[in-house]
Amino acid sequence: MICIRCGLCCLNLDVMIIDPGSIRPDGTVNPDDPAPALRKPAKERCPHLSFLGDEAVCAIHHLPCYRATPCDLFDQMGPDDAVCLLGVYLRSLDQEGI
Repeated sequence: MICIRCGLCCLNLDVMIIDPGSIRPDGTVNPDDPAPALRKPAKERCPHLSFLGDEAVCAIHHLPCYRATPCDLFDQMGPDDAVCLLGVYLRSLDQEGI
């Protein structure tokens, strides 16, 4: 799947994310933290999300703590080189004002 970097999944999905306070300077999760994940409710912006112009940027995408998270594992059925259908769908809803 090719991410279109719209950030709409980071805004619209209800998902578990890494607690920003649980990330150590080396990018790993603090092993002593009993609850290193937070629930990010739908329609709330992920605290790791920022934008450079119209391009969504995840602050932890390159860190070890991102690996194997629901965000990292998010995928769709179809060819690996297909554009993200969820982003296209959410963008169409946004443009229609839904």
